[in-house]
Amino acid sequence: MKFDSISILNRRRFLQGAASLAGGAVLATSSSTLTALTAFAQDPPSGCPAPPTGGTHFVPGSDTRPIVLRKSISALSAAELTKLQSAYAALRALPASDKRTWVLQADMHALFCDSCNNLNTDIHGSWSFFPWHRGYLYYYERILGKLVGDMDHFRLPYWDWENIRTLPTPYRSPGSSGNSLWDNKRRPGLAGGGNLPVADGTTARITTLYGLTDFDSFGGDASGGGAVEANPHGTIHVDVGQAANPFEDMGNLGYAARDPLFFAHHGNIDKLWSGWNDLASGAGTSYKNPTSSTFLNLRWSFYDENQNVVSISAADVLDHKDNLRYIYKSPRFVIPPLWLILQCELICCLPDPDPGPWLRVTEQVRETVIQTARASSPVVLVLRGVTLPSGISGNFDVFATRGERRILVGSIGVIAHGDRKEQHAHKPVTLVLDITEAAPDLFLKDKPATLHAYRRIEDQKPGITAKAQKLEEVFQLKAERAEIRVAKR
Repeated sequence: MKFDSISILNRRRFLQGAASLAGGAVLATSSSTLTALTAFAQDPPSGCPAPPTGGTHFVPGSDTRPIVLRKSISALSAAELTKLQSAYAALRALPASDKRTWVLQADMHALFCDSCNNLNTDIHGSWSFFPWHRGYLYYYERILGKLVGDMDHFRLPYWDWENIRTLPTPYRSPGSSGNSLWDNKRRPGLAGGGNLPVADGTTARITTLYGLTDFDSFGGDASGGGAVEANPHGTIHVDVGQAANPFEDMGNLGYAARDPLFFAHHGNIDKLWSGWNDLASGAGTSYKNPTSSTFLNLRWSFYDENQNVVSISAADVLDHKDNLRYIYKSPRFVIPPLWLILQCELICCLPDPDPGPWLRVTEQVRETVIQTARASSPVVLVLRGVTLPSGISGNFDVFATRGERRILVGSIGVIAHGDRKEQHAHKPVTLVLDITEAAPDLFLKDKPATLHAYRRIEDQKPGITAKAQKLEEVFQLKAERAEIRVAKR
């Protein structure tokens, strides 16, 4: 199998806008000023900056600003939207010497999420994913607040893609450098007002994820990513980013934060984590974050609104209400009250003829699963430690396949890496697949359905109609552990 390679392209540094707003606050920005800022750092720079290290430690309780609701973009008032646009215009206009500048702040994501400069700092594919991004958004939000003179009340909005299935209008219209929220490296379909793929980031997907009560499956552990990271986080990154080489901006970890929509997307990811925590009650570990000192002591450095180096730990960001001074509305999803966990094995790579990865279970488990599926009660397959082939990127759909019959059970979003390594090794991931519809085929005693990952049609050859293409099988699923979860009766 030949995978797409990512060629190395020459890059040029961001040419700064005429306006210099290094230390001041911007309360309003005229359309003429915005139009003048034609160099919006759409092209990534060559190389990477030195990462901030050390710095003043965050002290819980030191942020005494009012606790403010982070809103959906669609809920912003006209004044709030103007303030958001002004904040991004001011950020883009900062001189290169400023530690808050657009390019450097975007490169923070490359430094920590793409192992830029060969640093061993990749926080993707582990339990660092949620807390690092929360800290990143916190200081980014403070920088924007300082630039518009409203540290107390400015908060980043989120794109609630489970409800708003198109790119938020303020981020795509007008589609020019006169709009500080616009980015010219998005997929034309979405950029033109099209909808997200029907299976990505849906309420049904979030409900399935909220059925996971353990953080390892939901958010990852020390050596592997959680289910949220692969889908919907990864799938929507890929949906927005360009479908073809070089996959910029949202489609590439090295450059994703150059699109303002990145922060709205990750605001919603952060909201999912917050909502998941809200489901915790009483004793036990259900819906609770890790308590390991190894996790709690994770620490990262950033630049704050005054250009100072600061550091914040995983423990510091867990209470975003009291420590970081923002809240979300409570989620409204139907959560399965209790799960019955059934053991199974994902058997792969049998001698020829190999039908593909299939599930081996006891007779009792088979009967339980089939009865549950027939009652239209959810059946979820959790695969931990799934290995992805090196060098792949894009969106992949997982099908239960039996002969010519294929049933979609889930998707995987694999974001390209800015390091341009053709054979970049991916960390193990957790996949949560909804196999309710496919259960009768997957648990047949004779020639059961098998699990295969196919590259999405639109990601195979952009510009070619779906009718002219065929599903391209990319890999078979291999997992360290597998379990089936059904709702208890």
